[in-house]
Amino acid sequence: MEVDTAGDRLIVYRRTDSRFDAALSGLGLGVHVDLQNAPRSRKEMRATHDHLVPLVGSTTGYRIIRVSSGGDELAFTRGVVEVGVNGDLERAKRELGAKFGDRIQVVAVEPPAG
Repeated sequence: MEVDTAGDRLIVYRRTDSRFDAALSGLGLGVHVDLQNAPRSRKEMRATHDHLVPLVGSTTGYRIIRVSSGGDELAFTRGVVEVGVNGDLERAKRELGAKFGDRIQVVAVEPPAG
């Protein structure tokens, strides 16, 4: 969910489900509810995240610095978990893309200081 106070609306990212939509509309929230289709469920996003975390420290040519939790807007609107890597970005995209397909987005990030 996302609250758009300027637009006076509640944005709900969900998998299409007529029963859920009907239940939500029956709540009488008093604000406009904007239903957005999510390509993947939170459970699917968590499973992708949980398969990526063990790879931290186990790659060659690049280092996984962070794996998003799947709770950000990118996850909801595009159905991807963001993987931040340092090192050979193209190799990371190729190798991780082969394992996770369109469930991830690989981006370059700086390693943590220290």
